[in-house]
Amino acid sequence: MHRSQQKFRFQSSNVFFLLIQMICHEGCLKGEMRGLVSPNLLRSERSTQPNSATPTADLNRTKVVAERARSGQISGSDNQDRKSKTPGGKVDVWKQNSYAESLKRSLAESQMERDFLTGMADMSRYNTLTDDQFQSKPPFSLASTLSERMLTQTTGISQITTGTSDILEDYTADDFPEFRIETAADKLQVNLTDDFVVSLSTREDNMPGINASWRDISAMRCDIFESRIAENCVWFDLSGNVLKYDTYAKEENVLDTVKSRKVTPGQVPDMWTSFKNLRELTFGQSCSEESTCKRGNLLRYVPPSIFSVTTLRILSFSSNNLQDIPTEVENLVNLEELYLDDNQLLDLQPALLHLPRLQVLDLDYNSLEHVVLPTLPKGLRCLRLKGNNISQLALHPCRTLLQQLDLSCNNIQSLEEVSFKSLVKLKFLDLSSNVIEHVPRSIGKLENLRKLYLDDNMLEEVTSSVCLIPRLRVLNLSQNNISQLPPEIGNLKLLRELYLENNQLETLPGELGGVTRLLALYISGNKLVRIPPVIGKLAFLRDLLMFNNKIRTVAMSILSGCSSLVVLGLAMNRIKKIPPDICGLKTVRIIQLDSNRLVEIPEEVSQLGTLRYLSLNNNRIEYIPDSLAELTELVGLLLDNNSLTEVPASVGHLKKLRVLSVKHNFIEFIPDTLSLLVNIELVDVCDNKLTRLPSTISEWSERVDLKTHNNNLSLPPQEVADRGIISIKTFLRENNAENTDSQSAASEFETTAL
Repeated sequence: MHRSQQKFRFQSSNVFFLLIQMICHEGCLKGEMRGLVSPNLLRSERSTQPNSATPTADLNRTKVVAERARSGQISGSDNQDRKSKTPGGKVDVWKQNSYAESLKRSLAESQMERDFLTGMADMSRYNTLTDDQFQSKPPFSLASTLSERMLTQTTGISQITTGTSDILEDYTADDFPEFRIETAADKLQVNLTDDFVVSLSTREDNMPGINASWRDISAMRCDIFESRIAENCVWFDLSGNVLKYDTYAKEENVLDTVKSRKVTPGQVPDMWTSFKNLRELTFGQSCSEESTCKRGNLLRYVPPSIFSVTTLRILSFSSNNLQDIPTEVENLVNLEELYLDDNQLLDLQPALLHLPRLQVLDLDYNSLEHVVLPTLPKGLRCLRLKGNNISQLALHPCRTLLQQLDLSCNNIQSLEEVSFKSLVKLKFLDLSSNVIEHVPRSIGKLENLRKLYLDDNMLEEVTSSVCLIPRLRVLNLSQNNISQLPPEIGNLKLLRELYLENNQLETLPGELGGVTRLLALYISGNKLVRIPPVIGKLAFLRDLLMFNNKIRTVAMSILSGCSSLVVLGLAMNRIKKIPPDICGLKTVRIIQLDSNRLVEIPEEVSQLGTLRYLSLNNNRIEYIPDSLAELTELVGLLLDNNSLTEVPASVGHLKKLRVLSVKHNFIEFIPDTLSLLVNIELVDVCDNKLTRLPSTISEWSERVDLKTHNNNLSLPPQEVADRGIISIKTFLRENNAENTDSQSAASEFETTAL
């Protein structure tokens, strides 16, 4: 569907991944870090968990009694109506609403860890700072310690607030005063299918509706359309089924359907006008772009009667087979959010641009090629066109309140100068994964832009106009062919995160030192031979990743100026020695020096009192100094693929250690003191020369993941050890019992002989 480029990724071990999870679980770094995710971020995705099932009829059923106002309509002015939760909604850069909250996780749940753990950390798309926090407390961390990043992705992502919360709040029962909720046995239940009875249920916002998602429904009876339920229903979720609508039904067929109370197998009845108070209708939800799961239905067309339900505020046809949207869509004059992502649309229906109250329009992952936008709905805040085949975009000047525009993963080669002149309210612009060679100068006019993604394109230079965006917080230029940055980069005084991975940079301009609030700098995969001196001027820098360069020394004379440094990543370089004055990094918590040429760990490392994670995989280290036991906060120690012959007994004094990985070494025995590691969760000693395991490991919890494959174990036997800690403990316990019996028998025999 679109051009994809092979991206450099440093393949980290599963051990590293588990370690980061445990750091997050402990939560001791909470508050110092925020989310991260690939140079392709803030792409909000929906939760992959299906909705809860509808309550069954034999339980207490919820009765919704409609007490109509004199006018017969829902009271309250339109400008007081607020959005409700929707299983298909997506809003990326606004203060999250309940619908968007459920969507922000899929990409984060896998991509975030992979990017950091592989040395491609990209925190650009998850930002827990509000505008006020951006403009105060320079040391406030966007990105440093891994716990908050993980915490953010597992609890929902708070985006930058943009002053649009008035249109993004949830509906509540107060918005529908004519509905009164009662609990009683009632006839408000009908057959949705021949064997599936539904009744009105309520969500967290107390709005009555029907949850019929994930039921493998292929046909619907007409009972639902003729019942009181249809009249009182505010939301209806039919996502995750196998419903079809392949042709527009003829009127006589509809009448026959009503009389028989059944429908043609696989066809959705075209009788939606009976839902007189319907606010949300969901026929599908999207999954992560990396997932193959389908959470929609099989609709090829939209049942025409849906366009007569003028009360609709949110309509989702995500993950269906729609090929066209009829012009009747403009009848939905109250529609605020429309989700058409993951379909087969070839053209952008002009009628979509005439919906007066539309705020969110999602057209991701269709087959659009030429997009002409002569105008935009005045209230449109979010326009998503990711993952199409767009090669040309014509956006004519018009008055618009658009705040988010996603054009990533297309085939755009160039952008017209007029494209951005009218987007004065834009705060989020994603142009990543295209084939753009030049950025128009008009991009410098986007005075409200906070986040700009230009990664994975064909840029060879950064035009000075990019450096004229006054409020820019996040700039991603990774995976281009950039050989130098312009001096004007120093004008970005509010910049917090700068991504420059996989370019052709040999140094950084001194003017970068003027970006005094920079918190995260990623320059992995370039041609650096030393740490650029300008980095020493970034006093508030917290994350510094320089994987896969040609750096030979760790210049503490430079790094000492980074007084707030928390994450130091220098993996995949040519470093031969860790300097003794590394102890000057008083705030560092994570050090990655994998795949270098180190032969020893200096004693001074033990003075890094805040260090929690030390990764030295793929080096030439021959021993672990006893002084390492002084790292009382250490949670993870990784020394895979080195030249170790033993694990010192002092390691047992690392009371907080949770992960110890020393696989692919020459270790012959494990000390008994490892039983003192009361918090240990993973020990990997695979591919060594062990012949026996200490009996004291039977004191470990059965939750400990002990990996011993490819050794020469005899006690316990290798085949027993390969089955894990439970088998090992059972064997050792039985073996100790046999030894005790043998010793008792020998003692008794000796006594008898005497």
